[in-house]
Amino acid sequence: MMVGNSMSGAAASLRTAAPPEQDRGGADSGPCRETSRGLACSGDVSSRAKGAAVGASDWNLPFPREEYEDRLRRVRAAMAARGLDLLYVTSPPNLTYLLGHESVWFDGRNVTGLAVPLDGDCVYFDTYDHEPGWPPTVRDAVTYGRHGFYYPEGPQVVADTLRGRGLLGGRVGLEHWSWAPAGPALRELARRLDAAGAGEVVDGSWVVDHVRLVKSERELAYVREALAIADAVYESLREALRPGMTEHEVDALIAYEARRRGSDEPGIRPMVRSGPRTAAFHGMPGDRRLQQGDLVMVDLCAARHHYHGNTARAFSLGGDERWQRVLAQLEAILWETTAAVRPGDPTMRLQRLMDEQVDAAGLRDLVWWVGGYALGIAHPPDWVGHVYLNDEEGFEPGRFDPGFVANWEVQLWEPPTAGVGIIDTMITTADGIELPARFPRGLTVV
Repeated sequence: MMVGNSMSGAAASLRTAAPPEQDRGGADSGPCRETSRGLACSGDVSSRAKGAAVGASDWNLPFPREEYEDRLRRVRAAMAARGLDLLYVTSPPNLTYLLGHESVWFDGRNVTGLAVPLDGDCVYFDTYDHEPGWPPTVRDAVTYGRHGFYYPEGPQVVADTLRGRGLLGGRVGLEHWSWAPAGPALRELARRLDAAGAGEVVDGSWVVDHVRLVKSERELAYVREALAIADAVYESLREALRPGMTEHEVDALIAYEARRRGSDEPGIRPMVRSGPRTAAFHGMPGDRRLQQGDLVMVDLCAARHHYHGNTARAFSLGGDERWQRVLAQLEAILWETTAAVRPGDPTMRLQRLMDEQVDAAGLRDLVWWVGGYALGIAHPPDWVGHVYLNDEEGFEPGRFDPGFVANWEVQLWEPPTAGVGIIDTMITTADGIELPARFPRGLTVV
C-alpha cells in the first residue's frame, strides 16, 4: 500500500527503474542501460518468435486456431470503436480467451500481457521462465527477467519493445480493472509507456470482456458441460449429506466430484453454509458439523475449460415445510420470468420482472439480493462478469443476444440464522432462454 509519497516492497522496486548494476552481475550482463531518455531495457526474443516448433497435440487447447483468430478480429473491431490503436491485455480471463493461456499464478507485480495492435502481429510479454507453459497460440513473444529481478524490468521491456516496433504512436489502452497485475504495476507500466512516446495512455477496460459476452456454439457447449457436472455434484451430495459431516467435508466432496468429472477450479470457492450459518451468504466452509434439522445451502460453479455454470441449491436434513414452500415460489418465479424474455431484450427487463414477481409473492421483506450477472471464462478469485441484469450494478448495459450467458439469482434471508435461494445459469438462444441445469430447484430433503 502506498501512504503519502512512500512505497514499500515490490511497489518501491517499480519506482526504482532497475537495481544497481552491481546487483545485476556487472554493467554488461543485464538488458537495461541508461540513456538520455532514461532507462532502456531490451527483452529477449523468445524461441517461439525464432520459429521453434510447438506441438499443439501436447496442449489442451479447447478451440481450433480459427476460433482464436475470429476472437482477435472481433476484439480489433471493438478497439476501433473505442478509438484505440493498441490494447495491452493483462486480465487473466481475457488472456485465456485470446490465447488459451492458463496459469495457476498471475503475479500482481508482473506485467504479463498481450499487446494487440489494430493491424499486424500481437506480441506477448512474460518472464523467460514461463515460456514452457505458453500455448501454441503464442507466436511472437518477448521475455524478460533472465538477468535479474524481473518486476522492475518488465514494464521497461514492454515500453521499449513497443516503441521499437512503432506501436506507440496512437492511443494505448490498459485494462485498469484487471485484477492482475495490481494497480501499482499497471500505473508504472502506463508511466513507462508515456515516457517511451505513447500518444495517449487510456483506460481500455472491458473491450475484450464486451466481445466475450456473445459466445460461440463451442463455448456454449462447455457451459452446458459445466452445468451437467454441477448436477452430478448435487446428486452426490444428496446421497452423502448426513448429520456429523463438517462443512469442510462437504466442500471437499464437491471438489472431488467436480474434478473427477473434468471441472476446472472455479473462480470463487464453493459456498457451503449450514444451520444458522446459511445467512452468511459469502461465508467460507468451516468446522461446523451438520445437525439433524439443518438447512444446508450450496452455491457453486463447475467449469469446463474455465467456462462457468453457476447454480445454488438448498438441502435439508429432515425437512423444513416453510422454506420448502418459499423455494417452490422462487422456482415458479424462475420459470415465469425467464419464459418472458426474448432475444434482444435488455437485461433490465428481466431484472424488473424478477423484482415484480418477488414483490407479488410477498417475499420482499426476505430479500437479500435479486439479480444476476454475466458468466463465462473465469479464474480465481472471481467468476462475476462486468455486466449485470441490473444496469445500475454493471459497467455497461446488458442485452439478451443469442450466445449471452448469465445467472438468475434470488437469495432470501432471515438474519442472523437463515438464508436460502435459487441460482440458475441462463443461456440465450435464438428461441429465448435455456436453463440447462437439471437437479431439482426446490428443497431437497435428505
